Amino acid sequence: MTVALPRGGNLLLAKEAPGIERVRITLGWSATTRTTGARSGARSGAGAGTSPVPEADAVVVLVDTEEKAPRLLLTDQVPNPTERIGAPRAPHRTDGDTEQIAVALPAVPADVTRLQFAAAVYDPTGRNQTFRAAPHGFIQVCDDRDGREIVSYAFEAETGAETALVFGELYRHPTGWKFRAVGEGYANGLPGLVGGGGGADGIAVVHPAGAAAFLTRLSPARSRRRVADHLRSATRPAPPSPPAPPSPPSPPSSPAQPPAPLPPAPLPPEPVPPPSAPPSAARPAPAAPVPPAPVAPQVPPAVPVSSAPVPSVSPAPPVRVAVSSAPSPLDLGQPDAGSRPRPATAEAGERSSRYRQRHEQVSTLDDDHPATIWTGDTRGTGAMTVSLRWTPLRTRTGLPRPANIHLGCLWQALDGAAGVIQQHGGSASGTGRAGRQVLRLVGRDERAEQTIFVDLATLPTFKRFFVFAYGLHRSPEWDLLRPVVAVTTRGGGELAIRLGQPPEDARTCIAVSFHVVGDDLVIRRENDFVDGPQATAAARYGWSLEWNEDGTAPRDAG
Repeated sequence: MTVALPRGGNLLLAKEAPGIERVRITLGWSATTRTTGARSGARSGAGAGTSPVPEADAVVVLVDTEEKAPRLLLTDQVPNPTERIGAPRAPHRTDGDTEQIAVALPAVPADVTRLQFAAAVYDPTGRNQTFRAAPHGFIQVCDDRDGREIVSYAFEAETGAETALVFGELYRHPTGWKFRAVGEGYANGLPGLVGGGGGADGIAVVHPAGAAAFLTRLSPARSRRRVADHLRSATRPAPPSPPAPPSPPSPPSSPAQPPAPLPPAPLPPEPVPPPSAPPSAARPAPAAPVPPAPVAPQVPPAVPVSSAPVPSVSPAPPVRVAVSSAPSPLDLGQPDAGSRPRPATAEAGERSSRYRQRHEQVSTLDDDHPATIWTGDTRGTGAMTVSLRWTPLRTRTGLPRPANIHLGCLWQALDGAAGVIQQHGGSASGTGRAGRQVLRLVGRDERAEQTIFVDLATLPTFKRFFVFAYGLHRSPEWDLLRPVVAVTTRGGGELAIRLGQPPEDARTCIAVSFHVVGDDLVIRRENDFVDGPQATAAARYGWSLEWNEDGTAPRDAG
C-alpha cells in the first residue's frame, strides 16, 4: 500500500521496500488534480484554458555535504539508454508534463546528501508564464524492481506566481535513504532553486556524463535546453511595459480633479500653541516640522497612533503608551503583573514607531529594528509559515547527529481560550480546539527545520501567539545550532529573526511574538531566554496552563 505524505512529511524507503537500491521518480504538473479523477479535475481546471500551461523543464538539484553549492541538471539532459541519438523531441502536452527518472541509490556520490526533484518555467518573464495555469503538482517514488509505488505526494502551488517548484527530495539518513515531501515554490525561476537572487552568478551545473552512473531518464526528452539557457532568460531584462503607470502628462485628462495627496486621510494639525511660546510669536506655522515628502503642500502626513492630540511643536519627545491599556489599538496582551521585567510599549507621535513599522517593511528583526507590522496586503491570504531553522550538527567523524532543539507556540484567542502546541513524545500535541484550528505544527524532521502553519483566514479570531524554541530535559547547544526563525507568507512577506547570545544553561527562548490588531499583524522579536522548561516561559508571559511535573508538556496533551 502506497503512503501519501503531507507537506514536510518523510519516509524511510527501506521500511516500505526492504533491500531497495533503485527507485523510479515520477513528477508532473497539470491544470487539474491527479488523485481525485475526472470529476475533481473538471472542477479544479475550470477556467484553466484561459492561459496556456507553462513550458517548463524538470530539474534535478544535487546538494553536497556542506549544502552551500547546489548543482543543477535538467532531466532532459540525463541520458536515456533506450532513446536513439537524433530522435525527435516529444512535444510538450497541453495538460502539463510528466517526467520520469531512475536513481541508483548505491551509486550516488558520497558527497551528495540530497537529490531534489523540481521544475522551472523557461523564460517566465518573456513568455509571461507561471505555474498559475498548472498549479497541481505530484511526485511519486516507485520500486524499480517491480514498479510498485512506495510513496506519493500531491500539492498545489500556493500563490500562482511561482516559476519554479520543488516537489520532493531523496536524502541520506543514518538509517538509510529517505524521501521527503517538499512542495515549495519560488518566483525567480531556476535561480530560486539554489537560493540565487535571479542571476546566474555562482550557480553550478552537473555534466550529464558525470550523472550517468546514478541517474537514468525514462521519459522522452522534450527539449534540448540546458541550465545555461534558463539562466540567460533569468537575467534577460523585462519587456518595457511597466513604465506606463508613472506618466506625468496624464493629469490633463481630468482637469477638474486636483492631484490627490499621498496620505490616505491626513489629519489637520491641532491648533495647540507651544506652551512656552509668548503670544507675540507671530509665526507659528514655520515652527511645525515639515515631513520629507513635500508633495502634500498644505497638511503634513502626520498619522498619530494614540487618540490624544499630538502637539505640532518641533521635535517633541515621543509619547510612550503602554500597549496593554484597554483603549489602545495595540493591545498586545500584557502578561500578569511582575511576570516579566520589561514592559511592552509603543511610541506614538508624529512619524511614530508604529507608523514606520507599518510602512517601512524590513526583512530582518534585530536590536535596531525589533518590530514590524504586516498589513493585509503584505501578508496576503492563505497560509503563513513560521519555521525554526538551525545549523545541522555532526560528529567528529562527519556523521549527522541529533539536535536537542524543538519548536512550540503559546496562543490566546479573543474568546479567552489559550493553549500551547509543541512537539512532544514524537508527535505534535497541543491544548485547546482553537490552537489546532488556526495553528498547525508539522512534525520535526532531520533537515534542521520545523514549521508552524498559520491559517490567515481564521487569524482574526486570535489575539496573540508566541513562538518559542526549547530543549527537552536539558539546554540546547545554542552556540552551535545558531537558530533562526523565518516567517513567510503567500503574499511575498519574508522575515528573519535570529536569536542572540543566550545566558548559560538557558533551556527555553521566546523567539518572536505575533499580535492581531484589527487587520494588522504586529510581529515583534522577543529573544527572551528563560532558565527553565516551557512551563516557566508560559508563566512568565501570563499563560495559566496546567503542566506535568517537569513542566515540559501540558496535562491534557497526553
